[in-house]
Amino acid sequence: MEYKTDINALLKQLSAKAPDPDTLVCSDPSENTKKLWAYLKSIYGKNILTGQQYLQSAELEDAVYYRETGRLPAVRGYDMMDIDKKKGDGQVERAIKWAKETGCIITMCWHWYAPDDMNDLENCVWSFYYKTTNYDRKTSFDLLKAVTEGTAEYAFAISRIDMIAEELKKFQREDIPVLWRPLHEAAGNWFWWGKRDNDNGESAAAYKKLWYIIFDRLNNYHKLNNLIWVWNGQSPEMAVDPNTYDICGEDIYPELYHSQDHTSQLTRYKEVTSYTHGKMAALSECCFLPDPDILQIDKVKWLWWLPWWGRFVYAIGEDHRPVFDEKGLPVYNPQQFTKGMLKSYFDNDYCLTLDKLPWYTEQNEKYVKEIMKERFGL
Repeated sequence: MEYKTDINALLKQLSAKAPDPDTLVCSDPSENTKKLWAYLKSIYGKNILTGQQYLQSAELEDAVYYRETGRLPAVRGYDMMDIDKKKGDGQVERAIKWAKETGCIITMCWHWYAPDDMNDLENCVWSFYYKTTNYDRKTSFDLLKAVTEGTAEYAFAISRIDMIAEELKKFQREDIPVLWRPLHEAAGNWFWWGKRDNDNGESAAAYKKLWYIIFDRLNNYHKLNNLIWVWNGQSPEMAVDPNTYDICGEDIYPELYHSQDHTSQLTRYKEVTSYTHGKMAALSECCFLPDPDILQIDKVKWLWWLPWWGRFVYAIGEDHRPVFDEKGLPVYNPQQFTKGMLKSYFDNDYCLTLDKLPWYTEQNEKYVKEIMKERFGL
């Protein structure tokens, strides 16, 4: 018999439990997942984990960090966006290898490609951007139909959730916990799963239903026990049941990147923690790194920071390609950092880099040195 999520039964079950910010929402987490969770709780408010989102396989961001600081971020972010490609760039495999070889913490998001035309999947445009945007590639994929049984959109959504499950099982087989962040930035109208204006709450309700289907299907059907759930809806209107996420995330890109802002983002921190039932909060995406000294002064307890890839770390030229120096290394982007800022932040005791993780070993260090020398000559 085909497995289906009974939303009403699930919500009844969830509402019967008081939210507990100290306990994972997975009923039977793996030992390594429990260990990571205990570590995250132990540092919350005392430190911030440094992180970085990656995309291209060259991972040039590492060259900037390692040359400027001699260190690498503790959290590495990757994306499930390539599950529909016959030949992706191996983000899942790269994440697994780094976790096994270096002991880094992995977070995965999902830019979920959906077709613009359900009747012509082979030839239509696929995108995660919705038709509300100005991007050339965008989709009109219907969120409401995606959570309505019997529609082609629903069948598509279920098939992709199952594909994601198979990718996450690769981590599970290696006993690697994942900070799992699906359906991010839901309060915005730029992704097809996001909120629509003036629709009497229909899109918000559909988004929540899709979240519950993903949560239920991964937990109860696919039995994934290595996930730490990160909800990144970014408004009370989009808030899902607190018993379906462990950490709340905020993605912050101040003033469309026009000026450096290394403040603590105190206002946004207060906002998100005001309606997320005591759950730990993370700066799940950011444009600028927050100053660790200001974080401590403002008592803003982001669990990690995660700048986006590419130009958010290294300089990009007029040809839209990375800028390299005479040694062939990417140059840091001065619009993102000032000279010496990265090193001062990474050396700060409040900031936890890869080498500061308590389980980091000499073998991990040896691997990092070998890879940095092999890739970048550092």
